[in-house]
Amino acid sequence: MKRSQPLAHLYAQTAKRRFFRLTYSNTGPEDEPKLFQGRDGIAFGEVGAGLAAQGYEYGTTIHFYPDDERRLAEYPPLRDTDLLVLPTRPPLTDREAFLPPKKIIRNSKNDLEKLIFKQLFKYFVICTRKQLKLTPDAQACLVQDIKKWQSLEFFEVSRPGHPYAEAHIQKHVGSAQKPQGEYPSTVAFLVHVNSLPGVDETPGLPCGLLACFGMDGYSTLIWNRIVRLRYPQLLTKPGFVMAELIFKKPIPRRPLTPEFATDPAYLEVKLLTQT
Repeated sequence: MKRSQPLAHLYAQTAKRRFFRLTYSNTGPEDEPKLFQGRDGIAFGEVGAGLAAQGYEYGTTIHFYPDDERRLAEYPPLRDTDLLVLPTRPPLTDREAFLPPKKIIRNSKNDLEKLIFKQLFKYFVICTRKQLKLTPDAQACLVQDIKKWQSLEFFEVSRPGHPYAEAHIQKHVGSAQKPQGEYPSTVAFLVHVNSLPGVDETPGLPCGLLACFGMDGYSTLIWNRIVRLRYPQLLTKPGFVMAELIFKKPIPRRPLTPEFATDPAYLEVKLLTQT
């Protein structure tokens, strides 16, 4: 007689793969943040469509309010087939930056964020709107020019001569060089992990994490669309990806859709890491 399978095993076989949007508040420091005031919704629409095409089902949005020190038990139950999706530059060091950015994303300080930050700090020493520095683990993933890409500084506002993306590269700090190319560029990232181990007294979670972001709003939107349409395999592949986005033309004024992002006349993409 065939032995019956454990219930947990049967549950894992039939459970739908769900993805959850993580969002930070898109409000000023004096405003009371509300649930609907989240960041990078259009970017999430792009990456969400890519995950839905691979069989994932949308769960819901989880809002990280500023300075909202909630315990892990207050968040929705998450299982090993679930995926948390962060389509926003994570505010790992916004408040402690050596070079304070003009704009910051206020981190939440909740238990779920602590688990996520532990994974992201494996790749980023500094990650603000103004400055970026990679860890040795992240540098080891680069295909070439490690010194060039290990530490960067960015412009923070658009300029009349550079109406491309606000966060284009101002300086390659490691090589002490200004960008040499004909066109301005910026960088974007994808980090995918299968689970979130515990931190201090906060227990771990079995769900995965997908962080897919650029250094500003436009580059985040552009990168999420590019990943969805050109590199959909990266959405379910664990690892660290860094890309250079090279702007051959200014971003259109008031574009109706983000379709320009995949037009080679506007943008060139170079993957800087092994994939």
